[in-house]
Amino acid sequence: MGVTSGREAPTTIKILGHEYRLRADMDPAHLERVAEYVDRVMRQLRESTPDTQDAAILTALNIASELLSTRGLTAVPSERIQALIDLVDSA
Repeated sequence: MGVTSGREAPTTIKILGHEYRLRADMDPAHLERVAEYVDRVMRQLRESTPDTQDAAILTALNIASELLSTRGLTAVPSERIQALIDLVDSA
């Protein structure tokens, strides 16, 4: 799931006042929420880093850090999953 070069209808988003027409294999409303989040993070970082490229890199690093932290918090060990499957199967 993500931005593609496929035949999906383009969705126009705006980040830091620039419009982008993107084709994505996700719901346009979801893409707009993602763009709003990226725009908000970039605007916050631009307060301390006026250079747009630096702000974009810092934004990517911050969002990637959030993603990896979230994945770490929600990851369930495969042994635990198998134990739960075995428990359900034995019921």
